[in-house]
Amino acid sequence: MKIEVTDATTLPTWMQGHVSEGHLDLGALAPPEDVSGLKTALSKERGNAAAYSKYGSPDDIDARFAELTEKAKGNGKGSDDAQAKLDAMKTDYEGKLTGANDRISKMMQRGASSDLKAELAKAGFISESIDDIASSAMGRLKFTEDGTAQVMTSDGKPMIGSGSDHGATLADLAKELATSKSYAVRDAGKGGGGKPAGSQGGTPDKPTVTRATFDAMSQGERAAHSKSGGAVKD
Repeated sequence: MKIEVTDATTLPTWMQGHVSEGHLDLGALAPPEDVSGLKTALSKERGNAAAYSKYGSPDDIDARFAELTEKAKGNGKGSDDAQAKLDAMKTDYEGKLTGANDRISKMMQRGASSDLKAELAKAGFISESIDDIASSAMGRLKFTEDGTAQVMTSDGKPMIGSGSDHGATLADLAKELATSKSYAVRDAGKGGGGKPAGSQGGTPDKPTVTRATFDAMSQGERAAHSKSGGAVKD
């Protein structure tokens, strides 16, 4: 479905790239990411923080650990009790810390996945292929301590790109994927006289892949390739 757009600048920036010849192709837009899970995870983290506040500030908790550690160095029942309390506190703390780190990691992954899907849509990927492409590309991301996603090359090295630190952005990754997975990218249809760019005699070139490449695609990628009019050669 396409709608007429008289002034593309009135649209959000991420949508402007989908306007061609005064029309916005709604079918090319990626579906909005469901962030209800992120909201739930944030709510749980706030609850965990509130629960730990009853033990005092982080300094108070450190002091309690130090006190029990000192008592555990002695002999007799007092030191045994102190060691038991210390072990129980450590087990409880480490368990909750691991759980919190897992939840934070999942939140970062979901946030980065949502951002990557938006960039894939802007790069021209067919909507049916975006979920599969994003899922397979998540292995190219590593996260710094502050939660920033770092794009890596296929062999695990930091990818060079247009970022402020000369690292690659998610937009850079999307553009690279658009080149390597052209079968899942719709024809931009640029050019004058009704002739799309890269076409022959007014007929857009159909992407062609080998049988081995087609067999290696996911179901979503195969569907996107077929929808784009792609062909398979043996």
